Amino acid sequence: MDLNKLTMGDRVIAVSGIVLFVVSFFNWLGYEADLGPISVSEAASAWDFTLTLLAVLIGIAMVVLVALKAFGVALPRTVPWGLVLLIMGGVAFAFVLIKLITGAGVDTGGVDIDVSKTREIGIFLGLIATGGLAAGGYLRFQEEKGASPAGPPPSAPPTV
Repeated sequence: MDLNKLTMGDRVIAVSGIVLFVVSFFNWLGYEADLGPISVSEAASAWDFTLTLLAVLIGIAMVVLVALKAFGVALPRTVPWGLVLLIMGGVAFAFVLIKLITGAGVDTGGVDIDVSKTREIGIFLGLIATGGLAAGGYLRFQEEKGASPAGPPPSAPPTV
């Protein structure tokens, strides 16, 4: 494993993906219901909601791609990996942001109960981590764009 092969974008993706995986086991979303004298609350991790689960799996896939590069595995050059990682990071961030806004789905079974959705610390940390994935993808995209095989852009002709 050669960590010197990793660019700054790769390193940001690796750290953010690992943080996202660890944070995915924290409580992310929940609800509180008041049933008169009885109060019920419950919270769940990222693994219990479809969008957040997909975001975590995307993060894991991004870390795997970076790890393959660190281990010296040659990925096909026909694929713009910087763009792929940028899109993956953006989608993961969007999924967590959507879930943060919408909260947990609560089915009351048609009963009129006072239910409030809660957002736990995990979803905020997950949003930061997926933001890191998107930022790392953007950095990787910019690094690949700057290292294009055509070389640097031509300079302006000298003026007399």
